[in-house]
Amino acid sequence: MSAVAFAQMTQEELRHEILHTWEVARESWVIPLSLGPMDISINKIIWFLWLGTAITFLIMFIGSRLLKERPGAYQVIVEELYGFGRNHLGAQMGEEGRKWFPYTLTLFIFVLVINVIGLFPNSYPVSSNLSFTIPLALFTFVIVQQQGIARNGIGGYLKNWVPGGLPEGILSKLALGPFLFVIEAISRLITQPATLAFRLYANMLAGTLIIYVFLSLILYFGVATALVSVPAAVVFYGFKLFVAVLQAYIFAILSQVYIELAMFGEEAH
Repeated sequence: MSAVAFAQMTQEELRHEILHTWEVARESWVIPLSLGPMDISINKIIWFLWLGTAITFLIMFIGSRLLKERPGAYQVIVEELYGFGRNHLGAQMGEEGRKWFPYTLTLFIFVLVINVIGLFPNSYPVSSNLSFTIPLALFTFVIVQQQGIARNGIGGYLKNWVPGGLPEGILSKLALGPFLFVIEAISRLITQPATLAFRLYANMLAGTLIIYVFLSLILYFGVATALVSVPAAVVFYGFKLFVAVLQAYIFAILSQVYIELAMFGEEAH
């Protein structure tokens, strides 16, 4: 939107045009639904979540079933994504962990698609909402605990929460062992899922806020500010695209590392 167009708008129109962020999404595109006393209405957040899910499905499922001897651009993209997942997400600590790279590759693509969708005007940055990032992190949390117990047994899994190499002597083990176990329990049960959920949420929210801060300067310092604030917002918009890719990768690679750490905890010590 040009500076001339800005000049023709009232301040209230500017406020509506610039500051209609994720907060209004709860009241947008709403289909009211309820399950007894529970409100399960579909709003703008859910619509874009479903869109991201559908696009991820198209990339992962349909793309893998339309393989040709002479690949087109679509197949090349799918194959490159698969190669990326196999080479950079799988087998961080052991070859057995490679079986989980389809899950972490799907996470990467899903989060990336959701992040990119949130960059479009009048869309919704779903990953800047904890109601999305926390359940996504809990999926990995459940898999981590299940794999740790399945491979090592519950006793062996909990035993791995105390790192090896403690000083010799009963006193040091009695003093350090329980302390380190509690620290590791906090890390496995709280810190790891919180890191996944809040890192993605905070980074995507911060990027959106920075863009809106620059644009909102027009409201307080006049239309002439658009000559500086709009180009600055465009620069940060490009940076947010980089952050969208980076945060999707970090979420996926941390999920893979946490799963393999639970599986191969004894070897990692």
